[in-house]
Amino acid sequence: MRRLSISYKVLFVMLIMVSIVCTLVVGLLLKQSSSQEHEINQSLFARDVTRYHQLQSLLGDRLSVWVESLKHQGEWETLTEAQLQLQLQRSSDFLLLQWDVSSVWLINELGEVNFSEGMLLPDSLRPMVMQTLQQGRPQQGVYCGNFCEMVVSTPIMLAGGKTYAVVMTTSLQELLALLSEASQAELALVRQPDTEVGYQSSRLYLNSTLSDKQSLMMRGVLRDLPKQTTIKRLITRGIEVVSGNNAYYAMLLPLFNSNANGHYVMFVHDIDDRKRTFKIQKLIIFLGGLGLVLTFVVSMFVLLRRYSQKLEALSNMLPLLANKRFDEFKEQNKRSFFRNQWFSDELDVLGSAAEELAEKLETLDQQVTVNTAKLEKMAMFDSLTGLPNRNMMTFQINKLLASVNREKGGIALLFIDLDNFKKVNDSHGHHFGDEVVKVASERLSRALRESDLISRFGGDEFVILLNHVETNEQVESVAKKLTAEFVEPMCIAEHTFYITISIGIAFVRDSKSNALEMMRHADTAMYEAKLLRGSSYRFFDANMNKKVMRQVELESEAQIAMKEQQFFLALQPQISLKTLKLVGFEALLRWRHPQRGLVSPGEFLPLLEHTPMMAELDFWVMEQAIMLLSELRTRGYPGVKMAINLSAAQFANESLQPYLTELIAKYSVDASLIELELTETVLVADIERAVQVIQQIRSLGCQIAVDDFGTGYSSLTYLRSIPSDIIKIDRSFIAGMMEAGTDRNIVDSTISMVRKMGLEVIAEGIETAAQLNQLHSMQCQYGQGYFISKPIEQHVLWQVLQSQVINGRWVLLHNT
Repeated sequence: MRRLSISYKVLFVMLIMVSIVCTLVVGLLLKQSSSQEHEINQSLFARDVTRYHQLQSLLGDRLSVWVESLKHQGEWETLTEAQLQLQLQRSSDFLLLQWDVSSVWLINELGEVNFSEGMLLPDSLRPMVMQTLQQGRPQQGVYCGNFCEMVVSTPIMLAGGKTYAVVMTTSLQELLALLSEASQAELALVRQPDTEVGYQSSRLYLNSTLSDKQSLMMRGVLRDLPKQTTIKRLITRGIEVVSGNNAYYAMLLPLFNSNANGHYVMFVHDIDDRKRTFKIQKLIIFLGGLGLVLTFVVSMFVLLRRYSQKLEALSNMLPLLANKRFDEFKEQNKRSFFRNQWFSDELDVLGSAAEELAEKLETLDQQVTVNTAKLEKMAMFDSLTGLPNRNMMTFQINKLLASVNREKGGIALLFIDLDNFKKVNDSHGHHFGDEVVKVASERLSRALRESDLISRFGGDEFVILLNHVETNEQVESVAKKLTAEFVEPMCIAEHTFYITISIGIAFVRDSKSNALEMMRHADTAMYEAKLLRGSSYRFFDANMNKKVMRQVELESEAQIAMKEQQFFLALQPQISLKTLKLVGFEALLRWRHPQRGLVSPGEFLPLLEHTPMMAELDFWVMEQAIMLLSELRTRGYPGVKMAINLSAAQFANESLQPYLTELIAKYSVDASLIELELTETVLVADIERAVQVIQQIRSLGCQIAVDDFGTGYSSLTYLRSIPSDIIKIDRSFIAGMMEAGTDRNIVDSTISMVRKMGLEVIAEGIETAAQLNQLHSMQCQYGQGYFISKPIEQHVLWQVLQSQVINGRWVLLHNT
């Protein structure tokens, strides 16, 4: 029988000893690892409980502090009940938006609700309210109806020493969100069935609104809880759960309130990485012990095998670089190569070089990704406002149109334009224009739902896309919210801008339309809305297309009319009501079409108002009127004035003053005989700019008249701030003056106030002798209207003057 050599015997004995020692050491290390893992779980448990109570107290104290601060807000030193109710009512939107406060109650010492906002006060909250009133300190709790909400009851002492309780309910979502961020855990509200409330049953149901991913994960954890797990175990220690091949640590915190019995906050920590780490650690411990035992046997094999493993690892790692799997490459590199210079060899040096290459390739790939993202953002988003641009909106419209037949409801496109925006740019520069655009984008955005899309198309144009809308009324409701955002003026630096918006709406319920067609329809409707003046909206209909075609046709005909001199002036006389002396004319634009005859100004002026043609016509009228003023002087009417209407575009045109100066010099007229008429709408759109332009015009010697007084924004404030010379009372008040005492009183008081301010008054639309005599008795200085004379065409002006003006007085053809 072959005997073992002493060396094998020694080796065998040593192997037994090493095995025993390694078994003891491995056992102790594995026990220590399990204990460490348990301590980590308990540390998580204690930390989550602490943070839950800290955050719950912090959020509740925030509302209590806010309620206490009400006594120091406003102009009241001590609030009355009515003042407190007013403060709560004013703050309802702030509380809802800032802290998601859904309900507010004001309760007196008798437990009666004096003010409420939201749902009715549940009876189950009254004990907490009475405790607040009795103890005089804030109380916090939780109320669970369909959903659980935090309840904060805060005492407040009002005038007379009466104590009231301000009770608010706020969503637990902020608490859960902050707690989730602080604990790095997934959170949800869960509840027991009403029939199983207690610590023994483990049947739990979700009671939170979660994302699909969170909901799937939470339901899986609840489903995979061990059957023997009790609620008490979850509350006191928590439990590890394996769900979907992933390890979690789950625990419960009860909502400590009698109204929340059976409702809990569930914390779920993803401990899969940690479990994997501890598993690897335990495996390393076990393998380490085994390795010590086998070291003597396999040391040489390991040393030789190491070279082979490094080469194999390198061959497996290099393809990862081609696939941009840099993290996997680094992980494998760390596992495969030594970094210690005392143990490294040539293959480790090669591994280090490969790692440096991987870092450089990763940096280059990240830079390419960043540059690509920047290019995509430049292509799809507006740089000024950060909103999607035309490209992005067109893509979204086509995308929704493709699915509109499959989904309920239709889509609405709102094309929005800022009124009078060009005047802001022209008068204050593009910097202020950009600021106006940014403020407008913020106001528009806050009036929309999260599912709605808003984009900036450039300049002052915005487009809003509404999805899942079924009726015109729904779209109209959004349009009203948008216009309401622009009731308040914009205050930028030291300037105030009164900006309104015009909205055109295209609404479709099928996919037959395309993005380009919808935008064209909404754009057409927007121009219709602009005709309404001020913030307004219009829905697109087929007749608008006809009007657009008519506008294009009319603009083309107007171009021909200018070349063929089809336009002419009609002059309406203005006389002194006291002496009947002719004092001036108002120049009115008329068009005699070769086929259609006289075209009504009400037909062609609104259509041409927003076209480049209008500016050309405005300056043509100004030159014709000043030329006639020069002829009046040479024909024996030296003191007669000429009133010229200025449009909004002409008033905002920077070339107005230079052109007017040129005409005054060209025709050698007295500038004081030129009266420029402006409507109130034009003046108040930007008062600062208007005053600046008016002062420039008056510096030439011209007079300024406020036209259509009483129909817009008239007030003594505007009259004081706008340096005008003449006020023209609108014909609508004159027409009803003899029948309606209200209109007569308005006219009388207006004449009196304006004359006291040192301004002249002209009444428009005098059509009867009674109106003329009444205005004369009210000391109105001047008048014009059909009773005096209809507008006189330019080519017959001189014949009419010869028959109608005797010794400077206008001969009335009626018996006054």
